Amino acid sequence: MRVCRPASPIACAALLTAACVETTPVAPAPRQPMPLSASMTRASVGSHPNSEKYRDSGFHPATGGSGSAVVSTRALVDKSGTTDVEITTGTFDAGPAAGTLASVQVKVFTPSGKLARVDNHNGLSSGATASFPSSALPHGTRLQVQTLVRSSDGLRTDVVSLADAVYFRPDLVASRLNAPAEAPLGAAVNLQAFIHEGNGEVGARADCVLYVDGAAADRANGIWVDAAGTVACAMTHMFAEARTYALELRVENVRPRDFDDTNNGVSSSINIVGSDLAAFGFAAQSGVEDAWWRAVSTLLTSEGIEETWDQTYRVQGPLQYASAGALIPRTLAFPIALRGEMSTNGGTVNVMEQTYATGEWIDWQQGYCASSSEYATGSATYVCAYTGGYLAGYTFVQYDAGGAEVRYHTESYVTYWDPSGQLHDRWRFEDYTDSRPMATWGPDFSVWLSVQGADDSSPRIGQATVQLEPFDWTFDLSSGDCSTLPGSPDCHEFHSHTTGVQGYVSYGAWPPYPE
Repeated sequence: MRVCRPASPIACAALLTAACVETTPVAPAPRQPMPLSASMTRASVGSHPNSEKYRDSGFHPATGGSGSAVVSTRALVDKSGTTDVEITTGTFDAGPAAGTLASVQVKVFTPSGKLARVDNHNGLSSGATASFPSSALPHGTRLQVQTLVRSSDGLRTDVVSLADAVYFRPDLVASRLNAPAEAPLGAAVNLQAFIHEGNGEVGARADCVLYVDGAAADRANGIWVDAAGTVACAMTHMFAEARTYALELRVENVRPRDFDDTNNGVSSSINIVGSDLAAFGFAAQSGVEDAWWRAVSTLLTSEGIEETWDQTYRVQGPLQYASAGALIPRTLAFPIALRGEMSTNGGTVNVMEQTYATGEWIDWQQGYCASSSEYATGSATYVCAYTGGYLAGYTFVQYDAGGAEVRYHTESYVTYWDPSGQLHDRWRFEDYTDSRPMATWGPDFSVWLSVQGADDSSPRIGQATVQLEPFDWTFDLSSGDCSTLPGSPDCHEFHSHTTGVQGYVSYGAWPPYPE
């Protein structure tokens, strides 16, 4: 149970110079820290935003005010035995308040309550914070800190007296970096370490940073660890090559400063095994689009009439799209079996299973290709086994899925001149909606794709997870003369505004395209 100490300030002030000194009750000694194992059984279940203090059961800085002045003070000792008496206007969490510290007096008391000594710090450099290190203030020493705070306009000085005691600095210890011994290339690997505060007196904020081969790869800033508490720091990383990686999770930028920074890191390693895919890529986007474009073109009808079409297209509404592509370094034999799954927000949003008995010969791609789509589920697949060209000896597979509630609208102004020189015109309008099921997306999006040819003893697997990041795109392009109707033959314009979230990842390499 937390021991509350009195922190009542003396409301005593004078104009220009303070001339009022009162004795404030001395703070009790700190309690003994709880055993390390205690917090392991009391750790909160569930997650909290980094900015949120899920619990704050440790000793707090002494805070009080007088007149217009608010002051906080804390005295924390580190492993070397150095104690810093820190003072700030305002609070340590919210930051300094108006006013500057003119002078600070620190009274030191014996365990029996007798005054041992008085340390005066006068002529401070008009700052809002001050810190006074000492090697003669052991843990548990009781203090009275009196400050003179000068107002920002320099016309008033207030006296604030606070009772405090010397507490251990927070000691954040990183332990148990949970990482799989092995993971496939391209997979999003979840890593987790535990951060424990070991002294049991003061909580702290810190940054949790994942290092891969010594380079920062992921981080969580400003996590809160309560006194004697334990939190899990979860990270996700996708490794780009098949090899062994060194992992380290470090606790950095501890606030207040750490008691012992030699125990702030924990290390491990992971072996990433190679994929039998030459390349794999995955992109996902969920957003709302409002776009329109205009173009002028001519065409010759079957009756030999040349028509001018001035067309404007508009797309409006929410849409979702995810696409995975795999390049296999082998010409697979038909039948080719595909299986796939896409997931987000803790649930599966698309499942695909398709077998192509054969493919159609495609001259320009020099291979046998097949495709299919399911409008109701928003999924589509495509496969092409190449026998010629620069992709000879490869097979490409694509798996798409998406949802939409998009309205498409087209306006076409069509004109032509007859042999007598008479201008004829007409308007054409088209309007339809693309309505397919949409899902609630979480902070990331995952895909799993299996490909197996007739001669394969086992399928080839590609998988990836993308972290979704917000985007806001605006695009405007105009060319030619669009001021008339119909516009000039070179009239072309495009305008788009799309917002939402997206992510993209790829690994491997495509063969070079011949020049």
